Amino acid sequence: MAYESSEIMFAAALLCKPKPEDYANTENLKRFMIKAKKKVETSPQLVQFGNKAIENGFISLMDEGSSKMLADMAGGISAAIAVRRYMGINQSTNVVSYMTGNIWPKEVEKFKVSAFGFQDYNSADVIVTADKKTYYGISLKKKRKSQDASPTLINKAFDSLLVGREFDDTKKKLVEARVNYFADIVIEAVSKNIILKKDIKNFDSLVISNKKELFEAKNRDRGQFDRSYIDTKGYGTAPDGYQSRNTNDSKSMRFFVNSKLAERDNELWKAFLKVLNDNVELFSDSLLNIILKVKLFEKMDSKDLGKFKFDFALVTGVGNVRGDKVDVGRSEVIGLSTTLCGLTRLEEQNRNQGYRIIVDDVKSASSKGAKVFLQLVRGSLTLLDLEIRYKGSFTPQPQFQATLNKRFVEFLKRECDL
Repeated sequence: MAYESSEIMFAAALLCKPKPEDYANTENLKRFMIKAKKKVETSPQLVQFGNKAIENGFISLMDEGSSKMLADMAGGISAAIAVRRYMGINQSTNVVSYMTGNIWPKEVEKFKVSAFGFQDYNSADVIVTADKKTYYGISLKKKRKSQDASPTLINKAFDSLLVGREFDDTKKKLVEARVNYFADIVIEAVSKNIILKKDIKNFDSLVISNKKELFEAKNRDRGQFDRSYIDTKGYGTAPDGYQSRNTNDSKSMRFFVNSKLAERDNELWKAFLKVLNDNVELFSDSLLNIILKVKLFEKMDSKDLGKFKFDFALVTGVGNVRGDKVDVGRSEVIGLSTTLCGLTRLEEQNRNQGYRIIVDDVKSASSKGAKVFLQLVRGSLTLLDLEIRYKGSFTPQPQFQATLNKRFVEFLKRECDL
């Protein structure tokens, strides 16, 4: 598994209860990191791991000689202060932290939830408790400065959001849109002699009856093409042919495809947007559920938890180190109850207006990459900033990212006492 340094820094800060002088400057923070690492190693009941290998992986990140790790410790302190405040406990109270991941500590396995196609629908990075009665799942994010953009809440293949048979028709339409769009780019590339017509067997026939093969290129000449036509980086007359890696060459296939995807109003993004809005109620419900975990309490209620209670919160630690200066900002905490309150208030205020997905014209106009920026909107309020992008290859599904829009956070503060 991958180990995220901000998570162990957060747990260490909860354990060691830092005072302001511990992060007054970089040298003090280094000393605190050394002390915290030793305490984590010698406090197995207060910071628990799934197994010894996971423990070693996390602890190895606590390197006081790394400026990145020190910045993450500053963010961990920020998050720990906020979570104590959210839990309603003071600085002196001991907190137990459970580091989750692919293997959860046994004591918190009861809170693991598999639902909606995800093994880890309860996506808590760390679970904490002060009394072994109420447990808090913390989905931990980080940023360096308070004014920085909100961190990404999800970064997954686009089709991973479309879980369930009710999405079968939607997924079929999206596949058709991708196949047709990229096959047409291959056809255009041939017309421009980026890919030579003679190098695609039966090209004329494929254009008429098998565009899918132009997209997938399963029957390509693998001696010439080390990847599909659409993923080819070079061009037919390049010194290294189609396997050239100079993607900055304006004559290359990769340069050509990127330029097409960067065009505003290109047919692929328009097709995606149409399919999403044709199924907007289904898609928005799934999106909010997966990203904000709006059905987590419902799933927890269906489990036999006995006397135990479970809460969930999105937490963004804010911290940085610059030279000798340590910045520990005020962390943002958004509890699931607050999110549910906000969505209920939004429903009450917009009964006659459903969700819409629109293009973020400002971000999209300034982008030159293979991506499109969207927003999930209800009424006049934007809830989520969305991004669909290709990274490295065009044959798989694109990646999907989402962040909370600042206006939605302001709405939660105003309507639900965030």
